[in-house]
Amino acid sequence: MALADGPLQRSEREALKRVAEGLDVPDAKAQALAEQHLGDATAHYETLGLPPDATDAEVKSAYRKLAAQHHPDKASHLGPRAAERAARQFQAVRDAYEEIRRLRGL
Repeated sequence: MALADGPLQRSEREALKRVAEGLDVPDAKAQALAEQHLGDATAHYETLGLPPDATDAEVKSAYRKLAAQHHPDKASHLGPRAAERAARQFQAVRDAYEEIRRLRGL
């Protein structure tokens, strides 16, 4: 039901967590259900160097730091191979951030 009106909102995510706690659903089972219906973002968190329970602010901060670090403009003076590598890494960081945002409803 939480996905009926579009992406999962933070308030909906918190409500689902409270419901799971109220029903004594083990954390592992709640996580498995969330992954089944929302997708597994573990790899995306790893790309940003974060644990899955990172706060929204931590996700945003890690994204900004890595995006600045791997921005293709910063590697353009190092040659085409370095610029291409930076562009691929930058895109991976951006994709991870966008997927986490989608799953969190941000």
